[in-house]
Amino acid sequence: MRGALGYVFFVSVIVMAAVVGCSSNNPVTPAAQTDQQVLEQQVTTVDSVAGFSTSDEASIDDNGMKDPDYAGIAKEAVLNFRPGAMPLADSLQALRWGRVIDWASVVRTYTVTMLGDTGALVLITKTFPGTFWVGFGTLAGDSVVIDTIVKKPFVEIVNRNVLFRRIGNSSDKSRNWLPVAISLAQGKSQMPAAFTIDSLEVSDITRGYDTAVTDPLSTWLHLGLLRGSIPRFVAGDSVTVRVTLTSVDDSAEIVVLRHSVLTRGLINRVRMRLVSATGGPGNYTRVYERTFRTSLPAILLVGRFNALVDVFSRGTINSLSAPFTNEFWASPYIVLR
Repeated sequence: MRGALGYVFFVSVIVMAAVVGCSSNNPVTPAAQTDQQVLEQQVTTVDSVAGFSTSDEASIDDNGMKDPDYAGIAKEAVLNFRPGAMPLADSLQALRWGRVIDWASVVRTYTVTMLGDTGALVLITKTFPGTFWVGFGTLAGDSVVIDTIVKKPFVEIVNRNVLFRRIGNSSDKSRNWLPVAISLAQGKSQMPAAFTIDSLEVSDITRGYDTAVTDPLSTWLHLGLLRGSIPRFVAGDSVTVRVTLTSVDDSAEIVVLRHSVLTRGLINRVRMRLVSATGGPGNYTRVYERTFRTSLPAILLVGRFNALVDVFSRGTINSLSAPFTNEFWASPYIVLR
């Protein structure tokens, strides 16, 4: 028996040595990556791009019904749900609302267009399915009494462009490309809206920054310190955002500004004020504006954010039956301590 066991042990050692020898002499060679594969990876891993992309996703995620003006650390009024407490839902106010995104079903695609031998364009397209929750009810002192909750399905399509420059011709293609500029992000509901965003202006008197954008996907903000780069603010700066809409709707839209959001779960949204309205039935021009103060979590020295203007039809929030219609533009900015 001992002889048999010894023989088995000896054979096992020989086999293991052969396997180790084969492994060391014939290492597994990773599959060669194409330029397109490398570019697709870099838009999700390079901080100077991925940070802004993560921010625009997190900025639109309300994770349920919130007060129209809401900060992630703010204390909300007491919320009571009493279905059927009031007889006529149509007479109630929309007091709480927000997106609930089905994150498991979000689709992200990356379309690479080679610009000769020296550059490449990557279009990031994200499809967000979910439901938009609206809580209708009444105010009772410090309490919000919700009588009816309406859940409206939606699909949002969000696009952003990233521009790359070739900086080498190494066999390791991950060393050959450098992101040099990004566009704004543009999101639209699959259901067409009765309005369109015409322009977005971001300004800061302290830093002397003032820019207006009319074509979000063709406006380039450079990743650097040169003229035309992504604006850099210091924590505490006051930044003014102004948006101009064209609308056929007689009712003014509901517009909120989302800002200072890095990760999901932190929400900062404030209502923008209607400062100008011109035109007439079927052809209105409305201008909304809001100033916010930049902020940065205490543990960070730099943060990459989006000033995201989120426009809803009035019926999206105030009607029990009107569908969800929406458009938003997200302008990237950097905050330093």
